[in-house]
Amino acid sequence: MIMNALQPHRYPSPNSQPSRPPRVRHRVQQRQSSQQPIVLEATVKLTVNCVLALTAIVTLVKLIPYNQAQVADLERLEAEVQEASTKVATLETDFDRHFDPQQALNVMQEQNIRFNPKQRQIVWLQPDTKKAEQPGATGQQQANATGASPD
Repeated sequence: MIMNALQPHRYPSPNSQPSRPPRVRHRVQQRQSSQQPIVLEATVKLTVNCVLALTAIVTLVKLIPYNQAQVADLERLEAEVQEASTKVATLETDFDRHFDPQQALNVMQEQNIRFNPKQRQIVWLQPDTKKAEQPGATGQQQANATGASPD
């Protein structure tokens, strides 16, 4: 059991400085202890943000070669599409020409060995080098040299 006794009251002397009550020290300790969780929280937040930033940077660095490969593939495909569109335009022109009634005769002459009966067929022959070497040969001798029989 605690006894509550009256204690003498102390009056401060005029020469002495007033002492601080112990509660003030307790408040300073409370402030320091109340700031500790805030500092810990800020440290955790900073650490998590640094880890996230590092992860983002590493991911971007890994994506750069992939992006470059995709750009190269895109350029290659665009070149192929350009080439194919040129070929398609040529084929469309040829298709239109084949089905044009005014061009039908020209197309038939290009694709067949038969020609328009109104035209004469011209056949170019290579000159025979043996005939050119014999300067005094007559027509009969030339025919015999080539193996042709005279008519």
